[in-house]
Amino acid sequence: MASQVQVKDHERLQKLQDELRSLISQADYLRSQIDAVNSTIQDLATVIEVLDYLKKHGEGKTVLVPIGAGNFIRAKVEKVETVVMGVGGRLSIEASVEDARKMLDERISILEDLRLDLLRKLEEVNRKINEILPQVEALARQEQKS
Repeated sequence: MASQVQVKDHERLQKLQDELRSLISQADYLRSQIDAVNSTIQDLATVIEVLDYLKKHGEGKTVLVPIGAGNFIRAKVEKVETVVMGVGGRLSIEASVEDARKMLDERISILEDLRLDLLRKLEEVNRKINEILPQVEALARQEQKS
């Protein structure tokens, strides 16, 4: 009789450990997604700062233009009226600086909503982990005693 209880406890422990591993994997994935979203938000915020600066002070200034692999060329800014922006699928459009800024602000807003959703999901996964972990520890201690 005692061995049937031990078998059931062992099976329950295995099931909880599998669930815990899965939840930890989900949490790691969500954290990496949150990091990626944060990085993109930061990049877009930098673009907005550069656009604002160039709009106010850029005309006639010399800037370094990246040409790839960490290399740059010097270029003189003539006019800061329009921006060519990528809109996805290798498609770019030309927009006024003001319109470009609005589009960037909208992208940031969408990404902030996504980040909030990911954070909520991560919080839920962490809650489940915190529920399961004590059960796993208790069953493992109990199995070691037997």
